[in-house]
Order: sequence, then structure tokens, then C-alpha cells
Amino acid sequence: MARNVLVGLSLFIVQSTAAQVAPDAYWVAFTDKPLAQEHLLAPEGFLSPRSLTRRAQQQIALDSLDAPVHEPYVLAVLGAGTVELRYRSRWGNGVLIHTTDSLALVAIEAMPFVQGFRQVTRHNAAVKRVSDKFPPPNGSVGGYFESYYGESFRQLEMTNGHLMHQLGARGEGLLIGVLDSGFEGVDSLPAFASLRMRGGIIGTLDVPDADGDVYDDHWHGRSVLSVLAADLPGRLIGTAPDAGFMLVRTEVAASEYLVEEYHWMRGAELCDSAGCDILNTSLGYTTFDDSTQDHSYADLDGWTTPISRAASIAATRGMVVVNSAGNSGSSEWYHIGAPADAHGILAVGAVGADREPAAFSSHGPSADGRFKPDLAAMGLGTAGLGFAGLGVAAINGTSFSAPVITGLVACLWGAHPELRARQLRDELLASCHRYPYPDHDVGHGIPDVWAAHRALIGDPLPMGDEPTWEGWGPSPFSDHFWIDLHTGEADLVEVVLYDLMGRPVWSASTGVDRNVFRRLWLGDGELSGLSSGTYVVQVRAGGRSIQRKLTKAIR
Repeated sequence: MARNVLVGLSLFIVQSTAAQVAPDAYWVAFTDKPLAQEHLLAPEGFLSPRSLTRRAQQQIALDSLDAPVHEPYVLAVLGAGTVELRYRSRWGNGVLIHTTDSLALVAIEAMPFVQGFRQVTRHNAAVKRVSDKFPPPNGSVGGYFESYYGESFRQLEMTNGHLMHQLGARGEGLLIGVLDSGFEGVDSLPAFASLRMRGGIIGTLDVPDADGDVYDDHWHGRSVLSVLAADLPGRLIGTAPDAGFMLVRTEVAASEYLVEEYHWMRGAELCDSAGCDILNTSLGYTTFDDSTQDHSYADLDGWTTPISRAASIAATRGMVVVNSAGNSGSSEWYHIGAPADAHGILAVGAVGADREPAAFSSHGPSADGRFKPDLAAMGLGTAGLGFAGLGVAAINGTSFSAPVITGLVACLWGAHPELRARQLRDELLASCHRYPYPDHDVGHGIPDVWAAHRALIGDPLPMGDEPTWEGWGPSPFSDHFWIDLHTGEADLVEVVLYDLMGRPVWSASTGVDRNVFRRLWLGDGELSGLSSGTYVVQVRAGGRSIQRKLTKAIR
């Protein structure tokens, strides 16, 4: 369904053909858009049919932010001297330019329609270097679902995403924009073979270089994408393996300048124009190589930094915006970065396989006192492609908890396409294990996407401290059976199978997370080898037990 959505996308991603290595960059913001209302009468000139459909379905009216920049202003800036236009930004109502012409800079800053003027790179000055933004991942990840999902099962099972997959909700029909540092090898690596074969990569865009090639720049976006879209049965399955993807490079991994936030704004606008439903960003900004560009914690109010302002705007266009909270929890900065502070988005913290917060995961609140992050997922020991791209590694960072959540959003939205973006965000938060009592470590906590689905169909899951069994099957069974239960305060489930003479013939026990819904799949060779007939299964958890009959199929 998603593979044909960007027909005519070239209308929206025209970029400058200027030289790849340019002088310092400057952001020029304009005061107004004199022809905004005229442009809004013909939105098909700057928004794709899919984008307009998304807005219409969610009853989102076009406004001046959607209108193009006033072209006479752009021409005046270019006419000020030797000035190179990199791109226009509708949401920022401005342009990014490159120039070494000091007289042109003076003239531009004095223009009456120029509201703001700022240098956003400083290549020729002495600068400090930020630490490595993307330390390479290393190490290895040390029933039916387990055999299919392999090392990636825990990150999906923790949120019951595998039950959405079993329902058939795997992201089909949804378009996800992934904004990152590059997607090295995605055009050739085996993990993405099925993605390529089904035409799941709908479009690519390189904002910093404007060369159209996102596959030769950096590994980080590829590892993020692997959490979303990899298809290596028995080892690694993405959280939204049937979704469509637009791959957008906005980050320059070799340096850190404020210009990258404007690159993100431009990339998010183009994803909006193309009709993306969801944006995933595993990036964050706090300090820069040029310290005059640094943010302060006070800036993290959702509107002050360019990227947070853009993310807040993106959330009002009918997209669900998902962003990593940051990895500064053990550092002097400690707090979230931009744009995790944006309004109306899902900022994602990290937990480990034990559901406990990861030490590196950044903390809230935002500078204006809002709870951040909004929720959390597995970002410590997440299964994904490692540095070389060939093996599955235990990769750490909120960079990788964010795509877990992004995939869940796609699965839930695919099952409930009638939802508006804001409704979907609220339903996911309401399913979190701390809701409605968030904190500044994991926000509302770890979501249960199956619980959100059940609530939406009017069949909510049971709650409370006592274990509750919902069902089991199949009957007859052959080599396995399943049990649905809400664990309450139990952390261990014991299962015993008896024959009709009351003799125990098979047993198993498994640890479970507390206060969650779980579908336990039970089976092994011994169970498969039992004789056909009727058995009694007894389930014990939290001091309670219940018995039911199951029939073993004829072998």
C-alpha cells in the first residue's frame, strides 16, 4: 500500500545544485509571507495528495506555516552579492545561505523584511570538538515467537508488539520518515533485502550534501532503521517490518553545528509534503563545536531551539513525531536535549531488558516543567545491526528505544486508521505502566500496545494486583499451547499438565514482568511427544491457581 505514495515527489524535493563544500552557513528569517493566503488556495503546488489526505482525515486546516516562503524576499537576499542558496524553509519562513561576501551579509541584515539573521556554521574559527556523537555499538545479544524474532524478541515482547504482528498489524500502509546521519549499506545489506524487494523505501533525501545519496554517509541511521525494518527471521525482526520508509539524512556526523537543526527542519517539512505519517529522529542537540551556538537547559521549552520549534510544528500537521530523549543521564548535562523537549511529540527514554531505566537515559523535566521523557522502551541491549552492518549486536542508546516506539505507533495506527495523530499518541501513553503518574526518568513508562488496541476496540484488559487468566489454547494442541494472563503482582508462572489419572506428565515455569498482560507460549519436544487425548492444565501464579482441560491432537 505504501510503495506508490510518493508519485510526483520530485516536485517537493528540488534542491540546490551548488558546490558540495561551501563557506559558512547563515540562517535568514523573514518577517511575513505576503502571499500566504493566495498560496493556500492551491496547496497541491507544495503538498502531495497523500499529505493533503492526511490533513483532511484529521480535520487539520492549512495555515500560513504551510505556505511557501515569499519568493521576492529570497531573490532580494540572493541579489545582495555573492550568495549561494541552499534551501528554503516554509516552517521557519526563511532561507539557509552560504557566503563569504561580508558586504552582502551587511546588506541582508539591514533588509526591512529580515526578522532574524544568524551564523550557523563557523568553519574558519578555532572551535572546540564535541565528543563522539555516535560511539559504535559493540557486543552481541547474548517457543514460536523466540524462534522467529530471535535476539529481537525481548524488545518487542516487552510492549506486546508481537501480538499486534500476530494480528496482522505490522505497519503496512504507514509511511515513516527516518531523519538521521546516513543509512550506510541499506541499499545492499541482507537485513534490508525484503524491504528493497517490496519497494518499501519510498524516497531518499540528503539535506546537508544535496547529492541524493544517503547510503554512503554513516552507519547510525542504518542501525536505527534495522530496529524498525530489518527482516532476518530467527535473529532480528523490526517493529514495523511492513511499513514504507522515507530515508532522510539531516545530521553531519563529522561535526556539530547549529545548522544541523535547520537541516532537520527542512527534512521534516519534506516528509510532511511527501505525506509521512510518522517521523523518527534518533538525534539530539545540546552543545556545539562552536560554543557561541550552545543551548542552555533554559532553552528546552519546546519553542526556543530551531529543531524543537520545528518538531512542535510537525506534531500539529497530523504526524506522530517520535524522538530519542538523549544519552546524557550520566553526564553533567543530565537532561533531555532538543528536540525531545518539543510539544506534542513522543520523547523516548531507555530501559533495559529488566524494565529498569538505563543509566545513560536523559532525564526531564523540560525547562517549562513538563514531564519528559514521555515514555520509554528497550534501549539498553537493544537488538539491531552493529557497526559493520552484518551481525546483530546489543546496541545501546535512546537512539534505539525511539524506533521501537515508532514501530509500535505504526502497528497501532495500522489497526486503527481512524485515529488522529493526537488520539493515537494519547492512547499509547494511556497504556504505559506508570500512567497516569509519570516521572522524569521514564515518563509514563513502558507502553503495552496490545492493551491500547484492546481499549480501542472496547475490550480492555483486566487490571489489579491479582493474576487474571484470560484464555488459553489451542485445543487440540500439537507441540505448543498458549496462555493469556495479566500478571498482577506475580513474577513467576508455573504450568503443570496432568493426565486424567491425576499424574503430572509435563511442567514448565517462566519468569514474567509484573503488572503486564502476557501471552505465554509453552512447548518443547517432550510436550510434542505426549500421547493424544485429554489433559488438565494447571496454572499457578501469585498464590492463585486455575485448571482447564486441553486436548492433545493425534500425532
